Amino acid sequence: MKSRNMMLAAAIVAAFGLAGCNSNRTPDNGGADSHRTETRATGGNTKTTGRVCQLLQDDNPNRGGRKVVYRCNGRAVLASDEAKRLLNPSVPVSFGSGGSVVQSNLITRQAANATGKSDEAACERAFINAAHKFQATAQSRNANRVSNFHSYYNRKILRGGQYDCEVGTFHARVVMRGDIAR
Repeated sequence: MKSRNMMLAAAIVAAFGLAGCNSNRTPDNGGADSHRTETRATGGNTKTTGRVCQLLQDDNPNRGGRKVVYRCNGRAVLASDEAKRLLNPSVPVSFGSGGSVVQSNLITRQAANATGKSDEAACERAFINAAHKFQATAQSRNANRVSNFHSYYNRKILRGGQYDCEVGTFHARVVMRGDIAR
């Protein structure tokens, strides 16, 4: 019985050892300029085009899981074809004030699937999801516009059409705050 348990333990250790040898990851030397450049499909991150999002905080390889933070341009996202296709044009979304406020300082936390997408595309989609959620809330409360729409990631207000987006292993997440108005 003892030898059988020892053989089982040895087989498990050997399996873990082989799994480590077959890993596609290259060792990270921990330097500031050591960025992973593989695609998401092989376990790394996907760089952005810089058109909409800029890197704010890179991933810490010593941390379990992935966490990258980007600062993105919400005005460019709202002007995109995808936003025009998915958002309701009769309920405008604006970054400034406007109209008679029905309810102020509403917050939504929205995510988008990041699997198989660039970080930038996932951040854009999470932002569009948040804007869509505000539009639906406005319509359900007899309002016809979203105003004062701004980022509220980590409870920090970011105005001027910019927003922060956190990208993890499987999703991108934004936190937005705004008002619904008539």
